Amino acid sequence: MALKRDLGLKEATSLGIGAMVGAGIFILSGVAIGEAGPAVMVAFGISAILLILLGLCYAELASIYPRSGGAYEYVSVTMGPLVGTLIGWSYWGAWLAASSFVSKGFGSYLYLLTGIPPMVSAVTLLLVLGMINILGVKLSGFVQVGIVVVEIVLLLLFFLIGLKHVDYSLYQPFMPNGFDGILSAALVGFISMVGWDVIVDAGEEMKNPKKTIPMAIISSIIIVLFLYVSLLFVATGVTPWQQLGTSEVPVVLASQQFLGEIGPTIISIVIVVSLPATANAFILSISRTAFAMGRKGLLPKKIASIHPRFNTPVWAILLGVSIQILFTLVSSVNIAVNATGLLYLITFLFTLFSFFISRRKNRFKVKGNHFIAPFYPVLPVVALVIIISLLFPIGKSGFSAGGLWMLIGLGIYIVRKKSISHQEEKKVEKDEYVV
Repeated sequence: MALKRDLGLKEATSLGIGAMVGAGIFILSGVAIGEAGPAVMVAFGISAILLILLGLCYAELASIYPRSGGAYEYVSVTMGPLVGTLIGWSYWGAWLAASSFVSKGFGSYLYLLTGIPPMVSAVTLLLVLGMINILGVKLSGFVQVGIVVVEIVLLLLFFLIGLKHVDYSLYQPFMPNGFDGILSAALVGFISMVGWDVIVDAGEEMKNPKKTIPMAIISSIIIVLFLYVSLLFVATGVTPWQQLGTSEVPVVLASQQFLGEIGPTIISIVIVVSLPATANAFILSISRTAFAMGRKGLLPKKIASIHPRFNTPVWAILLGVSIQILFTLVSSVNIAVNATGLLYLITFLFTLFSFFISRRKNRFKVKGNHFIAPFYPVLPVVALVIIISLLFPIGKSGFSAGGLWMLIGLGIYIVRKKSISHQEEKKVEKDEYVV
C-alpha cells in the first residue's frame, strides 16, 4: 500500500498556517516582548527571513527526495543512517515537545470558557484529532482548511479593531534591550513560527509536490508573518511592553485595553478555535516522521504499515498520539520550549548540511522539472549563520533536555542498527529516488 496524494495547495498551505499560528503567538509572545520590547516585530521579521531561506532549501530537497519524513529522510540519504537517525529523532522530539504546550494551552483556555478540567480537554483534543487523521488525510485536510479560514478572519478582526486604539508613544523606546534583546526574541519567534515543515513531512501525500510544496511553504510563512506582526503591533501599541513581558496571557491582556471585560472571553474563543489546527498539523508531522523511521528500520516495521481502507499509517498515528498524551501529562512548558528550540535548530542545521551535499551530488543528475532554490550558495549560507546565532540564547535546561533526548536516540540506533542497515540496502537496490 502507498500513501495517497490527496493534499492540494489549499490544504498544504492550511497545514503550514495551522502549525505556525497557535501556541507560539498566544502563549510565547509575552516572552518575546519581554526580551525585545516593541522591537519584537523586527525579531519576528528576522525569524521569518530565516524560515523563508530554510523553506526554499527544504523545497528543493523535497523535490529531489519526495517522500514522507522531511529532515529525517534528507539527512539519512545524504549523510548516512547514523546522522539521519540522530536528526530524525531530534526532529521528532521537537514536535513532541512542542505538542505538549499546544494541547496544554488548548485545555487552559477552554477551562476559562467552560470550566472543563484542562487535562481532560487536552487529552480529548488529541484523541479526536488522532481519529480524524486515521480516517484519512483528505478529511484531516478539509478540517484544517475550515479551522484556518476562521482563525485568519478572527485575527484580522482583532487587528482592525485594535488599530483604532493604538498609542504610538508606547513604542518608545523601540529597542529597550538593544540588539541582544532582539536576538533573544528572534529565537522565541523562530519557535513560534516553525511548523511550515509539516508540508514537506507530508510530501508523499501532496498533489504535484514539485510546485505545491514550495508555493505552500512561502505562502504560509508570509501569511503568518503578516498575522503575527499585526497582532504584535496592536498588543505593544495598547499595553506597555513591560506588562506584556511579564504576562502569561499577553494577548488577553492587550484585548482588555480596547474590548473591555469581554476581551478575555473573545480571545479565549479565538485561541480555542486556533489551537486544534496546530495540534492537527503536529499529529500529521509526528506520525509521518514515525512512519519514515519505521520504514527505515529505526522503529518496528509495523509502524510503517498503511491501512488498506483509509490509506493512512494508523500505527504511526497511534504511536504519535500516545506519546503526545504522555508528554502533555508530565512535561514542563518551560523545558518543552527550550528543548523544542534546540532540537529544531539542530535539525535545520543538519538539513542545510544535507542541502549542500545534495546540491554537489545531484547538480548534473537531477531529472525532470524539479524545484531549485535560488541564489546558491548565498541563500543557504545566510540561513546557516542565522541558525548558529540563535543557538546562543538557548539556556542550560534546553541543552540538557535536548541532549538527553538525542542520547536516547543514539541508544535506539545502536540496538536497531542491523534493521536500519538492512532497510538502507533495500532502498539502494530499489533505486527509490529520481536522481
